[in-house]
Amino acid sequence: MTSTAPRISVSPAHRYGVAAGRRWPVEVRPAPGELLSSWLHRVAHANGVPPRYFGAVLGAVGEAWSAQLDRHLPDSVRRILLNHTSICPEDLDGLCLDRSQLSVVGLRTRPQDAGTSPEQSCWLQFCPACLREDEVPYFRRSWTLATRVSCFRHGRRLRDRCPSCGQGLAPFRQARLLPQQYCAFCDAPLAKLTGPANPGARRLERLIDDLLRLDSAGRAQDDRKSLSVRLARYPVPVGPATSTIPYLSHRIRHDFFRRLSEWQIEARDPTERASLTLWFRLARAAENHSGLVRITDARPLNLR
Repeated sequence: MTSTAPRISVSPAHRYGVAAGRRWPVEVRPAPGELLSSWLHRVAHANGVPPRYFGAVLGAVGEAWSAQLDRHLPDSVRRILLNHTSICPEDLDGLCLDRSQLSVVGLRTRPQDAGTSPEQSCWLQFCPACLREDEVPYFRRSWTLATRVSCFRHGRRLRDRCPSCGQGLAPFRQARLLPQQYCAFCDAPLAKLTGPANPGARRLERLIDDLLRLDSAGRAQDDRKSLSVRLARYPVPVGPATSTIPYLSHRIRHDFFRRLSEWQIEARDPTERASLTLWFRLARAAENHSGLVRITDARPLNLR
């Protein structure tokens, strides 16, 4: 008996790139004020590629590939992102830190420290309360500033290490499809709430934030006389030695701001007194500071 049913024709499928175009399957839009690396991690996760291997897709080198792209986005990587996503050039450039005048006062890590010392800064700090409230958790550009020690929205201290294992953030080395709000080392959630920031430290950081924005208006990005450059270079006493705020952990910076606001820091010699003059002046001005520039908590901060 011969079947009259239509035959099924089987033929090789077109390559995905031909059938679906150049863009990656899942589109991820940047959140307001989002950091480039945060968006890249979410793009990788949404498209089924663990962040550890997504750097190879972009041609980015190094284990900390996404943290490096925050500071400098090569043209080759920029072209790949523009070709394979629907993000526009202006929005993509706005995610980067290298175009911000305030990037000079951003957090830094020395290769030999790698965020392991409790006194040394990690690559990024964050507000656990914000991560807990986000519909899709993401990391903000404003959290990269070393002059920030609290969340302007919640008034809580920021955190720069996993609350469970104490390691710094490293979502770029995550080898599994785990969202970036979980520690890449121990898988613990990062959204464990911190306590309230010291009121004096909050007044001081608010004043510094306002002054930085006023001072950066109209200045060239590489102006060596800018307040951001001066703050990034001014020494901070750490025990018998000194360092600068971009290289200090959140705990050290918060304690430094607190002691400044409470007038607990005493200069030990004329040289140190001269080097801390700017910090003393800022602490004195912060006592009666009510906000040179009013900032609505719900409005994302633009660092460009």
